[in-house]
Amino acid sequence: MVGLEVLDEPSARQSDATVLDLQLRALAKHTTAKSMSVKTVENAEKNGKVVEKWMRDISELHRSKPPPTVHYTKHMPDIDSLMQEWPGELEEMLKEINLPTAALDLNLLDFVDIICAVMDIPVYKSRVQSLHVLFTLYSVFKNSAHFRQLAEENYMENEEAAGDELVLQ
Repeated sequence: MVGLEVLDEPSARQSDATVLDLQLRALAKHTTAKSMSVKTVENAEKNGKVVEKWMRDISELHRSKPPPTVHYTKHMPDIDSLMQEWPGELEEMLKEINLPTAALDLNLLDFVDIICAVMDIPVYKSRVQSLHVLFTLYSVFKNSAHFRQLAEENYMENEEAAGDELVLQ
């Protein structure tokens, strides 16, 4: 029964059964005890194209794999909501006061509580999930093209301002 029990593909470009199995396992998001066939390549030194194709297929599998999901035991805010722009008054206030740094004489737990409170991330008995949200937020900001461009523009403005000061002196 082609299509129900056996996958039928045009013969010109067949999928590797092992790679297809790995793709299906990645999409299922759970592991099985099912045994898996392992592909071997005879005379690998002479069959470089086969090895290169295998490496490309596995690289593509890793690139297309869905990101891992984390299920929190308590309600945590969505990363998109945490990335929303702060009100102008708050941003002006933050320019006037200094945020806590490592120089602040606090233990680590209190420091985590303060940073999470500033970022509007709830803290429960265990701070592991709160820290996960904080580091995920940091990662999203760091990898955001929008914020990278703003940082570059800010850097350029600071460089120009420093150059103007040198000229004036």
